[in-house]
Amino acid sequence: MLLRDYLAAQARTWPERTAYVSGESRRTWGGTVDRVGRLSAALAALGVHQGDVVATLGRDGLPTVEVWFSAATTGAIRTSINWRYSAREVEHILRDARVSALVVEGGTPEELLSQVDLTNLPDLRRIIGYGEHTQELDYETLLAEHAPLVPEDWPDIAEEDAIAIHYTTGSTGFPKGVVWSQRSVVAAQLNTWLQSGARTDDVFLHCLPAAGVPILLATWNVFVGGTIVLMPQFSADEALRLIEAERVTTTLLVPTMMLDILDHPDRPATDISSLRMIMYGSAPASPALVRWAIDEFGCALQQWYGSTEGVGGWFAMLHDGDHRWALEHDPGLLQSCGRPTLHTELRIVDEQGDTLPPGDIGEIVVRSEAVMTEYLGMPAETLEALPGGGWLKTGDLGRLDERGYLYLVDRKKFLIITGAYNVYPVVVENVLAEHPAVREVSVVGAPDDRWGEVVVAVVVVQSEVAEEELRRFCRDRLATFEVPKRIVFVDQMPRGATGKLLKREIRDWFREPGAAVEVP
Repeated sequence: MLLRDYLAAQARTWPERTAYVSGESRRTWGGTVDRVGRLSAALAALGVHQGDVVATLGRDGLPTVEVWFSAATTGAIRTSINWRYSAREVEHILRDARVSALVVEGGTPEELLSQVDLTNLPDLRRIIGYGEHTQELDYETLLAEHAPLVPEDWPDIAEEDAIAIHYTTGSTGFPKGVVWSQRSVVAAQLNTWLQSGARTDDVFLHCLPAAGVPILLATWNVFVGGTIVLMPQFSADEALRLIEAERVTTTLLVPTMMLDILDHPDRPATDISSLRMIMYGSAPASPALVRWAIDEFGCALQQWYGSTEGVGGWFAMLHDGDHRWALEHDPGLLQSCGRPTLHTELRIVDEQGDTLPPGDIGEIVVRSEAVMTEYLGMPAETLEALPGGGWLKTGDLGRLDERGYLYLVDRKKFLIITGAYNVYPVVVENVLAEHPAVREVSVVGAPDDRWGEVVVAVVVVQSEVAEEELRRFCRDRLATFEVPKRIVFVDQMPRGATGKLLKREIRDWFREPGAAVEVP
C-alpha cells in the first residue's frame, strides 16, 4: 500500500471523525480526502503532472497538509520552503528542485517571495496564493472550481518513485535536497508510530515546522486515525492554550520548546492533565531537563533519535519505562537516546567502516527501508552518505553500551580536539546543565595558537553565577582537558526554525584565536 491508499482508507473507515484542527477550521477525514482530491484535479488542470515538483511557502496549516497528500496521490513530488529562510535560500530551493508550482501564504511568506527574481526560474509556471495574498490564482477558488480526483483516475505509482524532497543544512552554505521515496515514507511512518504506541483516539499537537521532516508529524494520523492540531508556528503560551482547549494527549517537542513550556508563567494554572505522552528529540536534552519534565508534566516521556536522511524514521527510542528505570536505578541512562528501533539495524564504526565493540566511540551507521534515495543532484555526497550495502552514514558520533543502548556523543563536525585530546561537547553540556543557575548551554571549540582548539561554553543563566563557579563545578565532574577555558554569558541562543540551537553559528563567533564575542 502507498500513502494515498491509507488516506482513502481513513475516509472509508471513519469519514466523520475529526482529522485536523487548524485555527477555527476543523476537517473530518471525509472532508480532508475531498479537498485533497479537488487540489489534485486543480493542479492537473494547471499542467502539474506526475514527477513535477510542487512546493509550499508558508506557516503550517491545512494547505501544508493538503499539498503533501495531493502530491502523494498524483505522483507529484512535494517540497517545502521554510518561510524563515532568506530570499537567497528560497531562490536556491526553487531552482535546485525545479519547482513547477508554488503554493504561497499571503503576508510575510509572500513578501519574502517578492524578493526573489522569478525571471531566473523557468520551471516555475504557477504560483497559487492562500490567505490574504496578491496572486492571480487563489487556492480556495481552485478547489471550489474542480471536482475531486477519484481513485479510478489515479496514475500508476511505483514504490521507488520519489514522494518528496526535503532540504537540510548543506556544506556549501545552501540547503541540500534529500529525496524520499514512496516506500521509505510508508516504512518510516508505520514502524515509528507502531513502536511509539500511537492510538486512534490520540489528539496530537503539531509544534514543529512542516517545511522539513516534521511534515511526517503533521500527517502521521493517516496511518492510525487520530486527530492532529496544527500550530502555524510555535509559542509556549499558544501550546499551553491548545493542550487545555483541545485536550491534547500527545506531542513532540525539541528540548528548547520543552524548556519554554516548563518555564512559562501560565504553566501552573493550565490544565495539562489530558497529556499521556510527550516525545522529544531533534537535539540532545540534558538529564536535568528530562528530570524536570518528568516531574512537571506527569506523563510518559519518549526520546527519539533520527535524521532527514532517515526519512524521519527514527533510528532509536528511549521509552517511558527506560526513563522510569533511570530515575530509580540508573540516572546515567537519561543521557541515552534508547535502543535501536525494530526497523533499524545500527552499528558503531571506525574510520575504515569496521564495527566497534560496546563502549567505543565511532560514527553511527544505519540500515533500513526508511532511508533517503539520494542527495538531489549531488552524486559525490550521496556516495559518501550511502557507501553501499544499504548503509547510511549519519555523520553522528556515538557509542553502544553492553545492553544495546545508544549514546549520542556529538556530530563529527563539532568534535573538539584540544592538545591531542578529544572532547565531545555534549559531555560538557550535560555537566553544566546540572548547575542550578544554568538555563541553556552550548559548547564549541575555538581555535587556539597553543592547543589547536580550546573548549568554550556559551551559557544562558536563570540566576546570577560567576564564571569561576561554573568552572569549579566542571572541574569536580570532568577531565581537566574537558573543563571550558572560556565561559561566555549571553541573553539568548541563536535558534533555527525548529527551535534547535544553531551550534554552527555559535562556533562561528569564535573564528579567530582569542576573538571577542559579538552576539547578533
